[in-house]
Amino acid sequence: MVSSINTIMYNLSLLNSRNEKVTYGLSSNEALQYGSDDSSKYNQLLSINNSVNSYSSILDRIQSSTSYNTTSDTAVSSIKTSLESAQSLILKASTDTTDSDNKETIANELESIKDYIFSLANSSASNQYLFSGNSVTTQPFVKDETTGKISYVATNDNKTVNVETNTYNNQGLNGIELLYYTNQTAQTGENLTFDENEIILDKDGNQYKLLDTDNDGVYNGLYLNGDSSQTPLSITDNGDGTFTTTNTGTTPLTSKHSVFDDLDEVINSLKQQDKNGNSITEDEADSILSSYVDKIGDIYDNVNLAHAKLGIRTASIENYESIVQTKLTNFSILQETVGAADLTALAVESQALENTYTALYSTINKVNNLSLVKYLS
Repeated sequence: MVSSINTIMYNLSLLNSRNEKVTYGLSSNEALQYGSDDSSKYNQLLSINNSVNSYSSILDRIQSSTSYNTTSDTAVSSIKTSLESAQSLILKASTDTTDSDNKETIANELESIKDYIFSLANSSASNQYLFSGNSVTTQPFVKDETTGKISYVATNDNKTVNVETNTYNNQGLNGIELLYYTNQTAQTGENLTFDENEIILDKDGNQYKLLDTDNDGVYNGLYLNGDSSQTPLSITDNGDGTFTTTNTGTTPLTSKHSVFDDLDEVINSLKQQDKNGNSITEDEADSILSSYVDKIGDIYDNVNLAHAKLGIRTASIENYESIVQTKLTNFSILQETVGAADLTALAVESQALENTYTALYSTINKVNNLSLVKYLS
């Protein structure tokens, strides 16, 4: 009789345990209460949940980049419009009917256009500069308070956005891509002559910078990435604001010229000055101005190509947004399918458990009636 009671109590314990899980499933609509309930399904759910969390984060980052991309596109469009205006003014200034007073007026208008482009080039969105590469907290373009020269001081790389697991896409443009163009290229062993304000790059995008390491007012050479501990490329000061170096490396060197420097040269020519601010003859000024009638069109084309590059990068990010959204939807459906309880099956099992409870308690009552007192009576 004791053995029968122990068996009944054991079965009752199993029923209570199973009833707890059935009740949990019906109330929470979750297939598992504990990972140990079904380790295989639990591991599958963990993997699916990780994918849902991962793609949710990726989608959030892609969508949060929309403002950055849109503002970048608007700024570049405005820069192109400004260059179109500059082109019209330069063409007007180059005609024989434009006198010195009108040229002075055009110079002032071009100065305003240059300042507006400078402002656009330092545009930001969500406290991030648009054209400073990956160094989004660094103002990309700065103006020398003494000379008025505008220089790019941020990095020659690109901001990236996470578009897929372990996959990152370039986003936006840096200032060199946007407002600099190739002036000269020197292969190994060839000489490269460049202006002081030009940027010197190798094919890997590394920048060589002029440094005055002993602060004597004389540049000591071109240093890789501005690192004075490196052995520099030797330079020759040509005495006219340009320098010459010999490419002793194994990759080509390229000088990048600034659109701002071109605008400065045009403005100076309209004031009968050379690029260094020295007085020149009217014929010399007209010759400089004439050279920019076509050159400003090439400058516009370069910015237009940069705009196309920006569009390609943005379109790629937007394409990934659609892909990631689809994957997230599919994983979310799978998460619900695998993780959700089968309410129909649980309802049937609940009814079966109720019937089993009824039968078991009936048995317990019968056992209780088999007491020693009743047996003796």
